[in-house]
Amino acid sequence: MANLGDHMAVARVLASIPQLEPADLVDAVIAEMGSAGLDVPYSAKRKVYFLNIALHCLASEQARGALVRAVEFFAAGLPQVEQIRRLAGLADSLLEPEDERRIEELLRRCEAGDLRALYQVVTEGKGALCPVGLTSAWEMFEFLLDVNGRPGWLAPHLRFVALLRGRLVHQEPANDPELKDELGRWLYRQRDLLRELDDAAATELELLLRQPPPFQTRTDLPVCLIVEIDRSPVPDDGTDPHRVTHWTQADQSRWSPVRGEDVELPSARLGDYVVELVLKAEEEWTSGGPLLLEFMLAPDLVNLAVERWPRQISENLPPRALGQDYEVVLRSDSRLRPRHRHRHWRDRWDRFMRGEGGTHVIPLDGAELGAMHDDLIRGCHLVACVLSAPPDHPLGRAQLEAAIDAGLPIVLWCRDVASNVEFREIVHDVVQPVKLKKLPESILQLRSSAACESVALLWDDPDRPIPPVPHLRVAR
Repeated sequence: MANLGDHMAVARVLASIPQLEPADLVDAVIAEMGSAGLDVPYSAKRKVYFLNIALHCLASEQARGALVRAVEFFAAGLPQVEQIRRLAGLADSLLEPEDERRIEELLRRCEAGDLRALYQVVTEGKGALCPVGLTSAWEMFEFLLDVNGRPGWLAPHLRFVALLRGRLVHQEPANDPELKDELGRWLYRQRDLLRELDDAAATELELLLRQPPPFQTRTDLPVCLIVEIDRSPVPDDGTDPHRVTHWTQADQSRWSPVRGEDVELPSARLGDYVVELVLKAEEEWTSGGPLLLEFMLAPDLVNLAVERWPRQISENLPPRALGQDYEVVLRSDSRLRPRHRHRHWRDRWDRFMRGEGGTHVIPLDGAELGAMHDDLIRGCHLVACVLSAPPDHPLGRAQLEAAIDAGLPIVLWCRDVASNVEFREIVHDVVQPVKLKKLPESILQLRSSAACESVALLWDDPDRPIPPVPHLRVAR
């Protein structure tokens, strides 16, 4: 239970409520108490008057209840309502006093980032709108203490701290290296206490502590739509049928894409169907972060211009390509990146995550393939490659295979050969090591230029595997 004698804390919260006058609050409290009445000494100083209100209202249970109801009337929707409720002792405490004091000290050292997006994530999009006025990690934590969670699921305030700690461990520079360790110790203590009350929630907290976040290069809490496209092994009836499988990834605690239904479509319908999937994902969006689009294409379809598929808006406006509004990247499947090359792939990705990787730009004058392949394999520092031709050209295909064989997780090319020179000049800056982790975001911005309209980006994270779908073969 909150400390009932903490009159100063109550007074500070009351004084922080915009445009709340002490005299109005006293009138409302008296109205709530009815015949019991309340004699609060007047003061011309606003903060002192609020302190007098706190001293008298915390003296009895009836006055505490009246104070909370009055604050609810004046500050509905503001975080101060829940703060007063807890300080007045009308909310059950979820933490031991020492644990609460310790986490306050730690969270006041944290940069919370986008609180609105974090709120949507920790409440799974099922809470009310994020209250205005929350400006720090500690204020968000205080508010979440009074947000109900689902039975058997981790409480929102613990999920919030675990996400902050995960960001410090996996994503942000160690400006305060001790902070992540201290947050970890605090969370492990909460896990041990939970074991006695809710083993499922304790297990969820442990997973959050042990697993990296699903999007290690990002802090904006995205949702992801993954689409796999493969040719159907049926006799060609003139429609060129394809099978489309899709998954959605919205969980910010672990990589767990949810598979949707499979459909078979003629090639002429692929773009329209994918746009329908995108619009449906937008309708179900709750995380607060952006929607990312990832495509796994059969090897012979790897140069399919998925980012150019149009989204129709209205009769009065021209359509917009998906790549103009969304980060669109490609992923490899087991045919493009065979399993016996996964060790090299993971080694290069780990180097990339440590910020140590470089980019190899294959010359346009056509380096000898064997020498180029050798450069990629021996260049252990390399994590990215820019092809000199698209993979539907024999040269570009061979270069892509060499990059994959060397384990490079990032490959970039221009589908329009005529724009290749200008394309390379434009992307030169964004493929530098210090900017490489932001490459999908950079490409989204660059797609507004004509030379980058048809840029393709293979962005392959080995920590985010897609559940295998059996490849289609023609029956004998």
